[in-house]
Amino acid sequence: MNKRSKVLLTAAVAIPMALGGVGTAYAAHYQDRALPGSTLAGQPVAGMTRDEVAASVRERATDLRVEVHAGTDTSRRSLADLGYSVDVDATVDAVFAANRSWSSYATSLVTPRDIDAVVTSDDSRIAAVATQLVATAGKVGKDAGVGLNRGKTSFVVSPAVAGATVDPASFQDVVEQAATDLRPTTATVRFVTLDPAVTTAAAQKVADAANALVSHRVSVSDGQQPRVADAALKASWVTIPVTDGVPGTPTLDAAKVRTWVDSLAADAKSEPSDGLRNVSAAGAVLSVVDQRHDGRVVTNGPAVAKAALAAMAAGKSYSGTFTYDIIAASWKDRTVAVGAEKLAYPAADGEKWIEVDLGSHTMTAYVGASVVYGPVAMVNGAPKTPTRVGTFHVYYKNPLMTMRGSNADGSDYETPDVPWSSFFDGGIALHGAYWRSTFGYAASHGCVNLPVPVAKWVYDFAPIGTPVAVHS
Repeated sequence: MNKRSKVLLTAAVAIPMALGGVGTAYAAHYQDRALPGSTLAGQPVAGMTRDEVAASVRERATDLRVEVHAGTDTSRRSLADLGYSVDVDATVDAVFAANRSWSSYATSLVTPRDIDAVVTSDDSRIAAVATQLVATAGKVGKDAGVGLNRGKTSFVVSPAVAGATVDPASFQDVVEQAATDLRPTTATVRFVTLDPAVTTAAAQKVADAANALVSHRVSVSDGQQPRVADAALKASWVTIPVTDGVPGTPTLDAAKVRTWVDSLAADAKSEPSDGLRNVSAAGAVLSVVDQRHDGRVVTNGPAVAKAALAAMAAGKSYSGTFTYDIIAASWKDRTVAVGAEKLAYPAADGEKWIEVDLGSHTMTAYVGASVVYGPVAMVNGAPKTPTRVGTFHVYYKNPLMTMRGSNADGSDYETPDVPWSSFFDGGIALHGAYWRSTFGYAASHGCVNLPVPVAKWVYDFAPIGTPVAVHS
């Protein structure tokens, strides 16, 4: 150490000693005030109280604006808008930290001290502003995507678009320095090219893998006709997992494949339908009214679904066939009344029924094999509007009504007050015909026209469900 250095050091150390009572007063005055030589972000704060310094910091931080240039857009924004703020309390603490040391009281007289503002930041807000700046500059990128085509039959790629991100040195660093200095500034944002997280080529590989899963024929037969899964259905079975926006390896949804197979199995299932036979009193089969049909239920549905899934995963076609358990149907026998075996309707003992004989233009009522009314002359359907042949049943009755319909030439007719109608075949009924004076021929629109008293008797005799046997 040279002689001059020793003199300066001695003088510096001697200052507080020489102050004596004056030094004590000096220290007492600045105990709660910023020391001499103190500046905050370039502005003097010496002699200010904590509250005064806080007010100054708060005002400067609030008024501070950063002019941001991003592409062709320019805006003036506050620190808060940009995701930054000045911690007023921490900044004031930094200014008054020197007050805790006696040596600081001494050196403050000869050594100025500048304190930076203490800055905090909101990362999410900064990221949002950066995203907005990229959008404003028209530099938003897009990852490639994989999805179904318009017909939902195959997987296609939406290409990636290269984008950009904000260069932190041109934005975040500039704004943070402005906040530290509590001084307005200009940030001219630069953009850095940002490669997409999912490239078009990567997405195409995923789409190709998905299409490979559904490219082969998948069919299941019920034993007679194959049911083929169409392209849209198979595509709906594919799941493409996505992790952090990146599509992964396509997989087949086993539950969806099983649901399809289960639906086919449900369609192939049938309930047994018992047959109905007419038998004589001795038990001999006279005729079959309804054929017997066995039922069936699929037994290998889960195995078919599993095999179809495995074939698709292996890139192969699949053709499966259901197997069944048979549910046997039985016969129900209906004993025909003695003497009714060769009648138009093989009635059971005590069963009411009506015979309509188109050849003789007569109607006859029976109970079992016995005639209880008739034969009575009637008017049945004309050649162009015939009464249909077959065995029917009374299903609706009306004591008085207006009948409407079409003539053979296409014109309409309307007949009011038709009495005692017993409908048995759509719009065809046994009913009274007060407008006729003679019977025993074919001339109606298809109905069986009867004298009014006869129609009343039939109406009372034949409840809903009574068989009507029409023959020529």
